[in-house]
Amino acid sequence: MKKTPNAWHDESNEEGPSRRDLLQRAAISLGSLFVILGVSSPAVAKMAQKAAAYQETPKGEQKCANCALFKDPASCTLVDGAISPDGWCRFYAKKS
Repeated sequence: MKKTPNAWHDESNEEGPSRRDLLQRAAISLGSLFVILGVSSPAVAKMAQKAAAYQETPKGEQKCANCALFKDPASCTLVDGAISPDGWCRFYAKKS
């Protein structure tokens, strides 16, 4: 009976694929999976306003309009939902 070539079986090794071959294939597969997931995944979910202790009013001089996380006109890179420029949350970080 004639042997047919098999990508998983090296004819010089009758016991099957080597550990090195299996690890290389696993690494390639995992790397490909991470690339696919990274390309197709949406951005990281934002935190709920309640969890961030968000409020519609400033806390002294601290307000969203002068926070490094605020994005004009009414959003935040960390907190979900509509954000008032005059609002405040516990993650306030003054713009530099």
